[in-house]
Amino acid sequence: MVTNHGKPVLEVRPYRSSSRSPLEILRDSVVRYDAPTEPVDADDWEAAQ
Repeated sequence: MVTNHGKPVLEVRPYRSSSRSPLEILRDSVVRYDAPTEPVDADDWEAAQ
């Protein structure tokens, strides 16, 4: 445990590798996919903001 003026700020834990593959972790993570073939308007593009 690392503290800053007596307040805990960081907990150090041993590294544990994931037993699941990255594809298994992402499985069922897409909740909704509306109009996948439609172009995205520049005003709707969240990454551009």
